[in-house]
Amino acid sequence: MMERVILHADMNNFYASVECMLNPELKAYPIAVCGDVEERHGIVLAKNYKAKAKGVSTGEAIWQAKQKCPDLIIVPPNYNLYEQCSAAFMRILREYSDMVEQYSIDEAFLDMTGTQALFGPPLSVAHEIKDRIREELGFTVNVGISTNKLLAKMASDFEKPDLVHTLFPEEIEKKMWPLPVGDLFTVGRATVRELEKLGIRT
Repeated sequence: MMERVILHADMNNFYASVECMLNPELKAYPIAVCGDVEERHGIVLAKNYKAKAKGVSTGEAIWQAKQKCPDLIIVPPNYNLYEQCSAAFMRILREYSDMVEQYSIDEAFLDMTGTQALFGPPLSVAHEIKDRIREELGFTVNVGISTNKLLAKMASDFEKPDLVHTLFPEEIEKKMWPLPVGDLFTVGRATVRELEKLGIRT
């Protein structure tokens, strides 16, 4: 039986990356795309790595982000443009597989099972996809490779940006078991608290 090959492609800091593509000068500064520019009410929808390094988190209020990073540049969202960029991203992915499952505006799963004769080994095609998206669209993307969607998504969340990672079943013990339990896909903060009460931390 042929082993499944699943890729998970996830654009890095998508909204913020689009804004930096439109205005390259923003790349030099910490920026956050926020849903409401009123400082007391808006929240951070996305941030770049410079903002992340200052402790800015997605989902927090703008005033909280500003406390951590006073020089944070606030950018209002441009959803129509994000949709256009997302569609271009998906078009590239569909050149490699007729089984593409869009998971969100900036991420998708590709079933690449049985395509090696067309595109080569999974690692090679993952790098090709990653590089094409950067060169043709101007965004960086992480690509995770495994035999199912959960492991492929976990792999794409490893070190960022612009990288390819594998997490095959034989790599789970080395690459996955040591991770904090909160890194497991679908485990949120409330579940982390409950697991930690039980002494489960990794």
